[in-house]
Amino acid sequence: MGLTKNSCRLLLDVGGTFLKSAVADASGQLLPGSEFSCPIRSEGSRAEIEGSLSTVVAKGAAFAAERGMALAGIGIAIPGPFDYAAGISRMTHKFRSICGVDLRGVLHAMPGVPADADIRFMQDVNAALAGEIARGNAAGYGASALVSLGTGLGFALSRDGRVLCNPAGGPKVVIFDLPYRDGILEDYASKRGFLRIYEELTGRTDPALTVADLGRMAGEGDAHARETFATVGGILAATLRDLLVEHGIECLLLGGQISRSFAHMEAALRDGLRDVAGLTRIAPAEHIGEAAFYGLLAQAENGR
Repeated sequence: MGLTKNSCRLLLDVGGTFLKSAVADASGQLLPGSEFSCPIRSEGSRAEIEGSLSTVVAKGAAFAAERGMALAGIGIAIPGPFDYAAGISRMTHKFRSICGVDLRGVLHAMPGVPADADIRFMQDVNAALAGEIARGNAAGYGASALVSLGTGLGFALSRDGRVLCNPAGGPKVVIFDLPYRDGILEDYASKRGFLRIYEELTGRTDPALTVADLGRMAGEGDAHARETFATVGGILAATLRDLLVEHGIECLLLGGQISRSFAHMEAALRDGLRDVAGLTRIAPAEHIGEAAFYGLLAQAENGR
């Protein structure tokens, strides 16, 4: 279905615990009041996962119908491995119950979704970088990179303003499994990494502690929390340096919810990357919560 003045797109950002959505009008603007979030269990059954998708689609379709708008398409940002062209998940480490399922077909069968609705899929970190290139802090740079800090560790690259993908549509380069100390980089630069480093610094274990707590504590002057963020900033600089040089990266962004605490990592990150020629910008994503939505819109607008 082509876009008309009265049509809209439903945008979905699939995380491991929450599914976010928003509706954009024909001009690509996110409509006020359309953003919605519901739980999704990556370890849940197929019925549970499809139920979460159905809830969000129903909410978006109802939002559009109430305003007399036609749902022309759906864009879904979702992690991989995934066959993004076919709309089929290949994940076995999470969302395993929908591995091999034709999600495009599942979505087309949902009430409120027109038979000719354009349904596209995009890797979530790639979508976030594409969004920042289109409307955020990577705009105007020939070569950019985005590190996504959250439950896992994501990475995306661009060249000549286009996100680099592997043949399946996933990131061209991955960093989560780079060897680091006694494990991999994701063990030290993700949710579990922040908590692990803080526990090592304090000698205390608190199962209720979150990285958001650490960010708040760092802001309040907690020395161990501040050292935790600085340590991760240093780890990222040391492990990314050669990769940034190899790809001639001019703009490095941090995305994901943990990047809201960028200020506490900034000094260590800048110090570790100070001699990377050509790297002129190190910053958080401008649209931490919406970058993937903007990337999905850019994908649809470019017809990819």
